[in-house]
Amino acid sequence: MRLVFLGTSSATPTPRRFLPSMALIRLGDMFLFDCGEGAQIRFRRANLRFSRLKWILISHMHGDHITGLMGLLMSLQMAERVEPLTVVGPVGLREYVQANRRFLRTEFGYDLDFIELQQEFETVHDGPEYLIEAGRLDHRLPTYGFVLTEKDKPGRFDVEAARALGVPSGPLYGQLQNGQSVTLEDGTVVTPDQVLGEVRPGRRVAYVTDTRPCPMAVRLAQNADLLVHESTFAMDLADEARAKKHSTTVEAAEVARLAGAKRLVLTHFSPRYVDLEALRREAAEHFPWVEVATDLKEFELEPVP
Repeated sequence: MRLVFLGTSSATPTPRRFLPSMALIRLGDMFLFDCGEGAQIRFRRANLRFSRLKWILISHMHGDHITGLMGLLMSLQMAERVEPLTVVGPVGLREYVQANRRFLRTEFGYDLDFIELQQEFETVHDGPEYLIEAGRLDHRLPTYGFVLTEKDKPGRFDVEAARALGVPSGPLYGQLQNGQSVTLEDGTVVTPDQVLGEVRPGRRVAYVTDTRPCPMAVRLAQNADLLVHESTFAMDLADEARAKKHSTTVEAAEVARLAGAKRLVLTHFSPRYVDLEALRREAAEHFPWVEVATDLKEFELEPVP
């Protein structure tokens, strides 16, 4: 699993930073979190493949987070996409896309499946491999953070233990690996816990942006292997952060600490900042593992052992 930051500025782009967008690649699937202006340009610069895109998750309807959406959708059409695409975001997102399609007179040869969020906390997707959840944050209009959690994997199969218990190689091995007990020819029942190691927990990535520190941010980031959190302002501008419903470096670090997250990546920086290392150091005084995102920077998450 890896994260690629396509844009890390807030409000307006800078010569070095495009507007907010982040791609998460897991096996063959890609999840795009927000889609600021120029996202598809960065998409190409990062050598990402349009064909892998399965989900677009929009945090809220402020322009810096959605102005790249229509361009990306039209590029997918030009690339002759036929696979359905799921687009998730606040109420109004479907209307926004439909109105743009009407005025731009554009048709898509693929289905757009919209999921519009309305509850404080919602399960967006619960499949066999991963879970996507969304929670409402504290911003100036309805804004959602997201967390993707991989399903736990069974422990590794101990072939020697299975042989010692008399389990013949073949289909019974597969049943045990799938968590099913098996009965041998002599009537002996062998249970999965006798031949499997400890359950291997799935990885958890949270995306929290455009918000004041709030309980929902902590909930989404709970035990995250990696938390991506906005850090629009340094601590000396805490009053401005409060007035504009954003977070500071220290407040992002505090959310990570309260949530028990393992790693924190700061993003969504005010255009006034050039020295991002100073922002990282400020947050690092309050949380041990902090990095700053820059455009096209990648972060890897170790595979489940």
